[in-house]
Amino acid sequence: MDHHLPAPTDGAHPALSALTHPDKDVRQQGAIALGQLADPRLAPRIADLLWQESDVFVRETLTWVLTRTPAAATKEAAAQLHNPDAEIRLQALHLLSKVADPGSVAVVAQHIDDPDPAVADKARWALARIKDPSVIPLLVDRLGATELTVRDGITATLSQFGAPAVPTVAAALEHQAATVRSHAADVLCFIGAPAAHEATPALTNRLDDDHPDVRLAATLALRELTDHPPARATLHQASINHHDARVRAIARASI
Repeated sequence: MDHHLPAPTDGAHPALSALTHPDKDVRQQGAIALGQLADPRLAPRIADLLWQESDVFVRETLTWVLTRTPAAATKEAAAQLHNPDAEIRLQALHLLSKVADPGSVAVVAQHIDDPDPAVADKARWALARIKDPSVIPLLVDRLGATELTVRDGITATLSQFGAPAVPTVAAALEHQAATVRSHAADVLCFIGAPAAHEATPALTNRLDDDHPDVRLAATLALRELTDHPPARATLHQASINHHDARVRAIARASI
């Protein structure tokens, strides 16, 4: 099959015209050519075709093309975040996660509670890629989510921030809701050593929490900090005389 770029019929760049060809291989070839051009003037049309593209590989190549003109890409993607089509919102957030422009944080953050779970998860992922610490309190406010996918997404996003997230997450260990306290401990467990060393005192306090799930989560988090002498000392003491059998067992296995 001949995959040479077709001649333009409307005065457009031939590579741009190729993006409407019925053969996905021709569209892919056109996308690669456009990436080499990196012309921001073409971004609006490329973005329009990205939202319509059916082939996953061509979509990913078009996403790469747009990242070559980051300012134009950010503008086009941000404009689609209120599109009623969840698939377009998802693709726009995917593009924003690739560009990772700190200037897009405000618009991305609006979608961490998107009614479509995949869109909300992609928004959280985009924030993790951008790594602007200003969104940490916003994410910490959502600790304690009961839906497992949402909970895991928040855990993964906050853990990507590492040390900058630790003070705010550790403060949530004092929250009145046990679900929030246990989730905060889970996040600190994922962050691990050495970034979460400073949370050792707060986690130690949670070993005496009224709720068994919080005690368990705090113990598991401390297990990830055993290179830190205070955490190791806490686990050693817990392994000897803690009243919770699960805490004692994990502490013994950790030291």
